[in-house]
Parts: sequence; C-alpha cells; structure tokens
Amino acid sequence: MGRADFRRQKREEQKKKKTYVLTTEDIVKIRNEERVKAKKEALEKTEQLADDILKMMLVIPVNVLISDYWEKSAKKRIPKFVDDCLSLYENWINGHVSMEEMQKLTEEYAGIKLIEPGSDVEKSMSGR
Repeated sequence: MGRADFRRQKREEQKKKKTYVLTTEDIVKIRNEERVKAKKEALEKTEQLADDILKMMLVIPVNVLISDYWEKSAKKRIPKFVDDCLSLYENWINGHVSMEEMQKLTEEYAGIKLIEPGSDVEKSMSGR
C-alpha cells in the first residue's frame, strides 16, 4: 500500500465522521414538532376510523329496513336514507346539530334510555 492509498484511506475515514452539535433548545424544538406531527396524524386516523365505523353501523339499520319495513320499495328508499344519515352525521361533525338533541329525540320515539346516567359515555358527552 503506497502513500496515495494511505491518504485516500485517511480522507475516507474523515468523511465518515460527521458530527452534529444540537443544543437543548434544538432538541426540545424537534421533539415538540414531532409531537405535534404525531398528534395530527393520530387525529386524522381517528376521524377516518370514526367515519368508517359510522358507515359500518349503518349496515344494521339498513338491513332491518330492507328486510322488515321496505321489502318492496327498498331499492328506491335506501339510498336516500343512507344519504340522510351521512348528512346528519356531517351536520353533527360541523356543529350544526348536537348529540344531546339527537339522543333525546331518539329516546323519545324509541322509548328507551340510550345512555345510562353516570356512565363514562354520559361523562364524555357532557364534556363536549
């Protein structure tokens, strides 16, 4: 191995040794940026999951309406029913309708209590 090879090897070793200096403020800033990014991603995933769950929950009432109530007119009536359900959900998301209003109306017509007093669901609903 000649002198040129030694010099080349020394340059390669020096290239591999990159050093970065970060202050505590830099680390805190990077950590906070990542925290905000992770929170935003989690919120987006949660919203998408909520939308998907709502659509899956529509399967049960739609099947009941098709088989028990609208046997002959289901093909005509179900698309409007689903659109109305999704529209009402969108209005709730946008704050035009409150869950309490919809809950009270449902309880009144169905004659059942949807949310038990003192339950975790009631506590979370009152916090909104």
